[in-house]
Amino acid sequence: MTSALFQPIPQDPLYHLFADRRTLFEIPNFWNVVSNIPFFLAALWGLRVLRLRNSFSEPWERHAFALLVAGTAMVGAGSTYYHLDPCDSRLFWDRLPMTVVFMCLLASTIRAGRYLLLPLVLTGLSSVIYWRFSSDLRLYALVQFGCLLAVPVLLISCPSRYTGSAWIWGTLTLYVAAKLAEMFDRQISQFITMGGHPLKHLAAAGAILVYEIGISRRRPKTYR
Repeated sequence: MTSALFQPIPQDPLYHLFADRRTLFEIPNFWNVVSNIPFFLAALWGLRVLRLRNSFSEPWERHAFALLVAGTAMVGAGSTYYHLDPCDSRLFWDRLPMTVVFMCLLASTIRAGRYLLLPLVLTGLSSVIYWRFSSDLRLYALVQFGCLLAVPVLLISCPSRYTGSAWIWGTLTLYVAAKLAEMFDRQISQFITMGGHPLKHLAAAGAILVYEIGISRRRPKTYR
């Protein structure tokens, strides 16, 4: 049983068969495509936040946030490209920028993030490249779910230097909602024709927007 835990995780070919595959207005998989628009809107909002002076105490934090914003825009582009014709080769371009967003969020939560930002981003990118050439999702799963687990642990065990940590909890909650919508795509389609996957996009983009709002409102804590 233990050895089974370390077996390669292949990509399920059924993953590409989403509940709603209708073509509307000559756009295939219409709702799965257009539901990526909020990622671009979140990226635009992130550009506004990036110009704020009081939200970043150190230059590397601004750099990490800029990477996250760029990654968000690329998620929108990559996911749109993938959903126009779902297949493994296109899914690669969907997942690649997602790891940038995951790792920038993680690095920004770690006190030693200035030293770990680049290694974490490279690890995230490598996990998708490894999957593409080995057909093994283990490293990518570790990056995605490891980040999802590590961030709350860090928030609890290492108090932030900034106010507004509640916004990060909101981000995590929405991302969990996004994963649930993805998992129950077909079940949701029994109630909402477009299924759960477009809702995943909306929740994931909302998670990033909530994080950006938190960044815009946070201030360094003052200790007496």
